[in-house]
This record gives sequence, structure tokens and C-alpha cells, in this order.
Amino acid sequence: MDGQRKHVNRLKGLKVVSLLTLLSRFTGLARDALMASLFGAGWVLDAFTVAFRVPNLFRRLFGEGAMTAAFLPEFVRADQERGRAAAADLFNGVAWRLLTILVIFLAAAEFVLLGTWLLVPLSERSALLCELSLILMPYMVLICMAGLYSAALNGMQHFAVPTMTSMVLNIVWLVAGLIAILLYSSDASRVRLIAACLVAGGVLQLAMTVWKASRYSIRMRSRRTVAASHNNTARVFRAMGPVLIGLSITQINGLIDGLLAWTLVSPNLNGNTFFSRFLLPEGTAASLYLGQRLFQFPLGVFAVALGTVLFPRFARHAAAGDHEELSRDVLHGLQLVLVVGIPASVGLWFMAESITNLLFRYGQFGASASHMTARMIAAYGLGVWVVSGLLIANRVFYAAGDQVTPMRQGLICVGLNLMFDFLLLPVLGGPALPVASMLATLFQLGLALEVLRTRFLVIGHSAFVPVLWRTALATLLMSLAGLAVLTLVTQWENSLGDFTYRLVKVVVPVTAAVIVYAVVLSVVGMSLTQLLKEPGLPK
Repeated sequence: MDGQRKHVNRLKGLKVVSLLTLLSRFTGLARDALMASLFGAGWVLDAFTVAFRVPNLFRRLFGEGAMTAAFLPEFVRADQERGRAAAADLFNGVAWRLLTILVIFLAAAEFVLLGTWLLVPLSERSALLCELSLILMPYMVLICMAGLYSAALNGMQHFAVPTMTSMVLNIVWLVAGLIAILLYSSDASRVRLIAACLVAGGVLQLAMTVWKASRYSIRMRSRRTVAASHNNTARVFRAMGPVLIGLSITQINGLIDGLLAWTLVSPNLNGNTFFSRFLLPEGTAASLYLGQRLFQFPLGVFAVALGTVLFPRFARHAAAGDHEELSRDVLHGLQLVLVVGIPASVGLWFMAESITNLLFRYGQFGASASHMTARMIAAYGLGVWVVSGLLIANRVFYAAGDQVTPMRQGLICVGLNLMFDFLLLPVLGGPALPVASMLATLFQLGLALEVLRTRFLVIGHSAFVPVLWRTALATLLMSLAGLAVLTLVTQWENSLGDFTYRLVKVVVPVTAAVIVYAVVLSVVGMSLTQLLKEPGLPK
């Protein structure tokens, strides 16, 4: 009975995290639809998406990425071995040092941005980018500190409030957009108001996590108490260096792609013959951003939720030296990546255009912008399972105290991404950016899995074969069914209203595909419900 209970509770919290993440993603899609309708795929939305990338990058690196990866294993170890007071001391020391670093960076960034805005002659689009960056930069401090509090809450096996913070920001964002429509007619004024409201949303996100963490006696105290945890705090920040590089690769690749999409447009490169073959249409940065947002929907609902729940387990098993249970959890996570990630990738690919038309093709967001965004979504979609697998694999390394392996593999990935960008841009245009990222990430995943196989998997790779062939067969039949229903639904275009037709064109094929996938899995003898409880082992 104890063994059975251990497997049943293996992914305790996954349903809560997945459900709250799903709600967060739906509100995120609503806010993206509002932004696309309000600004179209033009230079105003381009400027906003580029300006928001910097604080968002810091959120993913320090708030949810490197800081969490370096801090959470130490926090769990301190709580297990020395008690809650020691864990609270560690949090206090890390929080004060992180806050100091962020405030110094913020002051330097604001000084440079303000000087550029005041002293350098800028075009209208560049001036707006500079203004929005000035407004949004403080959000970086707020969300990174909220991320640290969230990591501590996850270490306490509390997942609800950290997961809700994104939904809260999305709601603030939606309200800000509606207020902007009522108050202003100028696109520039509207986007400035939205940016300012996002900073207010960051204050609310931080307040939520501070309140909940205080219930676990986790809080920032006087700096005079920091010395008690100096050695452990220093160890966290020493580990952050390689973790920062290794875990940030996807974010760095995304930032590089966004900057290329902003730079490689005609107004910036007029008269430059060398770059003429790399030119991209205006609005590419906005379409790339929206493509990433749709790509992150299944990634967040499944992979990030799964990684959030498994990471503390990985850390506990590694700290206890329990290699068998660590191996089972790794196996469990990767099997779920196959079963959920592969059909999600294929589904997002063949439904890209229908989803784009339903969510974004309104107001100033016309047919051309919709087509460009759909191509981005399709390109990103094929990599859902790749990024999901890498997310799980890297968390194993960090839980085991190995920060160097992901860093080395990630550096290779950055170089490959840039190489693929410039090889594919003349051939594919804008979609070359996500395709290059996914190809580089696939190579990194291959390297990571090979190391996992030799170092951490007590259970052999044969455990993946039964899951893989069943998933591949079910995905193939799911795709055929979905495409057939999609073709059938297109015949209803003239008999339904515009919005109704768009909605039906998404809901009906997706429903048919999900049903076929579930039925085929059942027929071939694999229960997803059972797999969520415990890993499937070779028979």
C-alpha cells in the first residue's frame, strides 16, 4: 500500500498547476488578441514587444530560471537537513543579494535609456521603443523578486499562488487595454498606458507571493541577519553563473530572434546590398512574439507545470542519494513529454492558421499579418515536445548539482541558432527564426538525453519504446482525422457567420483530433490517466 501511495502522489500538485496555468494561458490569449486588434502587426506593437522582452527575459532567467534552479535545491536541502529556520535564513540572504543586484542594474539601464532618449536623435519608432523600455524596466525587479518567493513556495510544495501570478498580470493587462481604448485615440498613448499598468501589475504579483510566503515563515528580514547564511547564499550565487547561461539559452535565442526581426526590416537597411536577401517585412517582430505566445500555451499548461512539480522531487531524491526514485521520476517526466508533447506539436502545426484567424484577425490585424503569424505558430509548434523534453532534462542536472553540463550544451545551441538563422532566412523568410531555434534546441536535447542515459537512468531506454510507438501511431491517426474534419468544415464558410465559422473551424477539428487520439491510445493498451499516476515500464 505504501508503494502504491508513493506512485499515486508522485505528481501531486500537477492538476492544480495545470488548471491554473490553463486559466492563465486563456487570459494571456485574450490579452494578446486585444493587443493585436488594437495595434495590428505594425511598428507600435513591434516596439512594445521588443521593449517587454528585456524585463521578461530577466523574469525567465532570474525569476523563474537560473535563480530558481540554483536556489531551490539549496533551499530544499536546508529545510530537510537543518529545519525551516535555516531555510528561512537562506531565503533572506539570497533575497537581499538578488534585490541589490537588480536595483543596481535597473539604475544603470534607466540612466542609459534616459540619456539616449534625451540626447540622441531618434526616429519616431525608436523613440517609442526607448520610452516603453524606460516605463517597463522596473517590472524586472518586481517580477524577479516575486519569482524568488515563488521558488520558496514551490519548495514548500505550495504551487497555487505562484501559478496564479501570471493570470493576475493578464487581467491587469486586459483592464489596462480597455481603459486605454476609452481614454486615448492615439496608438502611442494607449501603449504607454498599458506599459505603466503592467508595472502596477508587477506590484500586485509581488504582494501576493510575499503574503503567502509569510504564512510559511519565509520573509525578508533585517540585513543584519544575512550573515548567518552567508556561505549558503554565496553557494547559490556561485551556482547561478553556469545555470544562468545554461537555462537561459531558449530565452537568449528568443531575444536574438526578436532583435533580428526588429532590425532586418527595410527602413533600417535601406541601401545595404549585403543584407538585402535577409530583409523582413514590418510586423515580423509582432508576429514572432504572437507565435511564441501560442507556442507557450501547451508548453506552459503541460511542460512548465510538470517541471514545476517534478523539480522539488528531483532535488529531494538527489539530496537523499536515492538514484532509483530519481530515475523513476525522470522516466515518468520524459514519458509524459512524449505522450502529450508530440500530439501537441503536430496539432499546433496543422491548426496554426485556424487558431490565428480566431484569436487575432480583427481590427487592424488583417489577412497579411494573420498569415505571417500563422506561419510563425506552425514553425514554433513543431518544437513543443523538444522544448518540453529539454526543460525536464535540465532540471535533473540542476537538482543533482551539475550546472556545467547544460551550460556547455546551451552555448553550442546559441551558436547553432545563429548559424541556422542566417542559412535559413534567405530561404524561409520570417519563419526561419523559429525553425532555427527549434533545430538548435533539438540538437541540445539529443546531447542532454545521452548524458541522462549514462548518468541518471537506472531504468533502461527500453522503457520509452512502448510509449513511443503507441504515441506515434495515435498521433498519425489523430492528424489524419483532424485534417479530414478541417477540410470538411471549410465547406461551411458561406453558411455560418464570420466569428461562428472561425470558432467552429478550431473547436470541431481539435475535438475530433483529441477524441481519436484518446481512443487509439486506449485501443493500443495505454491509459493516460494511469500514466499520470506512475511511469509505464516495459513489460
